[in-house]
Amino acid sequence: MVEMPKGVTTRIIREEGEWDAIRDDWNILYASSPYSSVPLDFVWLRGWWRVYGTLYGKAGLRVVTVRRGSKLVGAIPLYVSRGVGNSLGARHLRFISTGEEEYEETCPDYLNLLCLAGEEDVCANAIWNEVGRMDWDHLEFLDLTADSPLLRGITLPHDARLFSRGSCPIADLTDGFEPYLKRLSLKSRQQARRALREGERAGAQLELVDAAQAAGALDDLVTLHQERWTLDGKPGVFAAARFTEFHRNLIQEWLPSGRAVLARLSLAGAPVAVLYGFVNGRKFDSYQLGAHREPGSLVHSPGILASLLLMRVLSERGVNAYDFLRGSSSYKQRQATRENQLVGVQIWRPTLRAAIHRSRQLAARVFNKGQRLMRRG
Repeated sequence: MVEMPKGVTTRIIREEGEWDAIRDDWNILYASSPYSSVPLDFVWLRGWWRVYGTLYGKAGLRVVTVRRGSKLVGAIPLYVSRGVGNSLGARHLRFISTGEEEYEETCPDYLNLLCLAGEEDVCANAIWNEVGRMDWDHLEFLDLTADSPLLRGITLPHDARLFSRGSCPIADLTDGFEPYLKRLSLKSRQQARRALREGERAGAQLELVDAAQAAGALDDLVTLHQERWTLDGKPGVFAAARFTEFHRNLIQEWLPSGRAVLARLSLAGAPVAVLYGFVNGRKFDSYQLGAHREPGSLVHSPGILASLLLMRVLSERGVNAYDFLRGSSSYKQRQATRENQLVGVQIWRPTLRAAIHRSRQLAARVFNKGQRLMRRG
């Protein structure tokens, strides 16, 4: 444990009403913190807890706050989930909006400690102190920025295991769309210009939909996205009711202010691609894409064209970075000019619950491997 400076206090919030009571303080901190990201916004967090919390968060909230005097200088949104096995089920400490089953996970990137500049070490020490006093068997913090204050120096517990969570490809729009195109490799730049010319010849139109059109545009996104995954023999995330409900609520809350963006690309009046994402300061996070994949279409790749056209529109509005978020899709790599690394942190405590949970995991892996070998045989 690290001793806290005089005047610094911490608190663990376990009740929704107590969390709601600090909403204004949270929003002030969020607006001032250099570590703010979309999934650390109070609206995102509170919305996730309303939709997913009753299923995954039965063991309760563990929102840690750090104050210097009366001022909120740091916070981290955590919760404890209970694994299978009732009283012997492992207790997992996680970020809010992580830990769902794969079929309905919201996949937030850039999770972090939310704190003021200059307060990083104090807040990280305070939070690790509180985390160390909590009851849990397994800690799993996913998709942190590689430079997160939580990962610095003495604040990180010695038994923590760090692992890569991949990267977020980013298109640098500094100084506008044309300078961005010049930053691409020759091949990628030629492909981008070819896609733009193809879209112009085909009469493709990109629109940023308003609140009145939001429901229809989201329906188009769902249809196009599910169409793609159905062809691949997979259900797609919008088949999950909780996932769809969470995002309908978020769009209703954020689209009128421009915080959320729904961009629809149409050919001859028919939607062929819909992009959904969020504006965070001067960065746009491209969260979800649905695109038509009909061979022989006048536009070879509606998704790529929609991304390029949206980059051009957003750059004219002052956005200087287009973040494709985590993923290794080839189109993201071709359109990106740099990337941000994400990491995860995991700690297992030497408890009976942890031992039982890990034994079950090992047994499941052995069984699944045996099943695969039998199928091959």
